[in-house]
Amino acid sequence: MKFTQIPATAFQNIQLNAGILVDNFNPATGVVGNLLGATTGGVQFQDDVEYTDFGEDIDNCPKNTMELKKLDSHDVKMSGTFVTISASTAKLLAGAADVDGNNSAHIIPRNDILTSDFKTIWWIGDYSDVNTGDNAGFVAIKLLNGLNTGGFQIQSTDKGKGQFAFEFTGHYSMSAQSTVPYEIYVKQGSGSTNPFIYLNTHSIALEDGETFTFGVEKNPSSASVTWNSASTSVATVADGVVTAEGTGNTIITASITVDGVTYNDTCTVVVAD
Repeated sequence: MKFTQIPATAFQNIQLNAGILVDNFNPATGVVGNLLGATTGGVQFQDDVEYTDFGEDIDNCPKNTMELKKLDSHDVKMSGTFVTISASTAKLLAGAADVDGNNSAHIIPRNDILTSDFKTIWWIGDYSDVNTGDNAGFVAIKLLNGLNTGGFQIQSTDKGKGQFAFEFTGHYSMSAQSTVPYEIYVKQGSGSTNPFIYLNTHSIALEDGETFTFGVEKNPSSASVTWNSASTSVATVADGVVTAEGTGNTIITASITVDGVTYNDTCTVVVAD
């Protein structure tokens, strides 16, 4: 099964669970700001990129010629549903609104938009096999100049929870017109993970004198790899490079040792006449 294998690191690259929405996040330290509210059904982020194809109406020019493609803008939205609400969240959902100076529980919508209405909003989701503790992995999206453009909404239910839909739209700024209104952070968790070594192929065919260089994935990445050939008369191996020496079959083994335990992966080498 040459083309149906998945990487041994697959679990290290999976985003897990619904994630959270917060008003601030430090990707360098993993420190999370204030939670905006509990959500239901997860959060959807979408970047609808708008392009112009300048070759579209040119005779004999193929559609989607890359040299004639222009990226116009990013229409960025983050949507979902809150099942909790506070006065600060209500103000955020109302978009253009103020808090009554005499009553912090009173939110007053207005007809004009102020720059102070646009907020940075973070979505943070669990990521990788190390997803707890101080060194947990994460996928984070930073929405710049976010404004709830879906209007304030509430859906109440009999004997159930109220739901508050949101659609935060990211906006460009006149002061930074080339800055796309979102950023992405992907950080793999670090800590005690299961050691492994994985070769990029497990069966190769060579001719006498031909060489092949293995690709290797391993954890920890600093582990030293030991190479061995079951029959050096068929093929030898050094530093991941196999050299065909004579007709026949042999097994190449790559090994690492972590905390006294050896982990290995193998490849069958067939050398033809």
